[in-house]
Amino acid sequence: MKLSVIIPVYNAQAYLDGCLKSVFEQRVDDLEVLLIDDGSTDQSGAMCDEYAKQHPEQVSVVHQTNRGLSAARNAGLDRASGDVITFLDADDRVGVGTWGDNLKFLNIYPDVDMVEFPIREYEGSSQERLLDFTPQQVTKAVFNDWIIRRGYEHCYACNKLYRARLWRTKRFPVGQVFEDTAVMPSVVHDCNGIFYSAKGCYHYLTRRGSISNTPHYANYRQLYINNCTLLTECTKRSALTHHLKPLRRACLNRLVDMGRCRDCNQADYRRHLAQLSAFDRLIVRLRVFRSPKL
Repeated sequence: MKLSVIIPVYNAQAYLDGCLKSVFEQRVDDLEVLLIDDGSTDQSGAMCDEYAKQHPEQVSVVHQTNRGLSAARNAGLDRASGDVITFLDADDRVGVGTWGDNLKFLNIYPDVDMVEFPIREYEGSSQERLLDFTPQQVTKAVFNDWIIRRGYEHCYACNKLYRARLWRTKRFPVGQVFEDTAVMPSVVHDCNGIFYSAKGCYHYLTRRGSISNTPHYANYRQLYINNCTLLTECTKRSALTHHLKPLRRACLNRLVDMGRCRDCNQADYRRHLAQLSAFDRLIVRLRVFRSPKL
């Protein structure tokens, strides 16, 4: 079973060696590593080329003008030839043997199209935490189960292995931040089964100046819209009627984040608040008033 690893690279020279070292500690026999240099202005592009020289059978490099994370991942998807696909950010790393251990589940369970494995979130920050799972195979009402277990709260693209068919017609939205939240519900929809694994770990490292650590109104607004789109879809499913309170709360939390941003677009923000009930508007405004600015 061939694994294609898609790694967008942008000005990551300080982290790329650690990232790629973790790639070659995975105990995967058939491995394709796609390094997408997204217009780096440091030595990242040259480092990618050097790795391709050292590992010509496994590593290939694409150099493109800077278009962002989504476009870089899409470029990798366009070129991936593996039976299984995974994503890795150039400033993160993967625990030893993680992919090799979890590929086994795709061999054991032919009905499983996606394996999700543990992730250490915000590593290196005060918010660091390990998100792990009790091993479980889900092959019935997969999307509903994903909503009930609040998969949207950790819909990272990177701590998962996917059968390649899931990405044949799917691409990340170019120019959008929090792009994982836009595409993952659609991916889950197409899964015949998901296996939640306790093996291995994806290390999501916190870097100063990263998008997730740089609050902007437009970014939180997009996350809010993605959450609301998911909520609207779920309200049409009678089986989920009594399981949507956490998702509604997530939408309100994003509105609070939007209001806390120093670059808040007040006119646009008021339009979103106007769509809420009077009670929810009051709660959101009180929380914004009592919370520090981002």
